[in-house]
Amino acid sequence: MAEAGLIYHTDWMHDDQPVPIKVKSGKLISVPYSIELNDSALFRAHYEVEYFAAICKAQFDQLYDEGAQSGRVMCIALHPFLIGQPHRIKYLAEILDHIMSHEGVWQTTADEIAEYYLAHYYDQAVAHAMKFNAGVVDSPDPADAGGSQGRGHGR
Repeated sequence: MAEAGLIYHTDWMHDDQPVPIKVKSGKLISVPYSIELNDSALFRAHYEVEYFAAICKAQFDQLYDEGAQSGRVMCIALHPFLIGQPHRIKYLAEILDHIMSHEGVWQTTADEIAEYYLAHYYDQAVAHAMKFNAGVVDSPDPADAGGSQGRGHGR
């Protein structure tokens, strides 16, 4: 992927911070993706839109608290043919109003997250991983390993 010029992928459902991916040449990161906050998965399983709104807000609240020390990414996987239905769209507005009512939130895209991470944290995270893999570091410190630090980036 990196050899083709891509800088990120979103295929791994993992932590809430970007991580570098070891590639033969170039740089590649994984930007967090969520199956939990995915309208397709939940609506197919017949969960109500009110539940979707509640878990999105609860997820945000937890990540916002954690993000005070080290920024977090909250992916909400949306499909216009599902959440965009007239009977559901007001819940998306409710979710976004809740999120954007908090100070320091960066409403952004995966492209922008990847570019920011590459510019500010990629090299630091790779260096930390190399030390950890060599046994120089006793345990990983997520704040040292990268991720979008502080309010305003990665939230």
